[in-house]
Amino acid sequence: MPTNPAQPSSASSRNGWGCCLLFAGLPLVWAIATPFLPEQVFWFPFWVGAVIWNGADGQGGISHLFD
Repeated sequence: MPTNPAQPSSASSRNGWGCCLLFAGLPLVWAIATPFLPEQVFWFPFWVGAVIWNGADGQGGISHLFD
């Protein structure tokens, strides 16, 4: 039995950082990989953002929520 039950174990103190580091590292990986990507693949995240903002036909999406 541990003498100090309030002390966290080393295994439980790392939980949750993997998710944060993944999303923080994606832009870095994308910036490093851009010289090696075809142009269509390079622009894909921007296209996804435009479709979400304006909708697939340019007449919808979430942009109308801010009018």
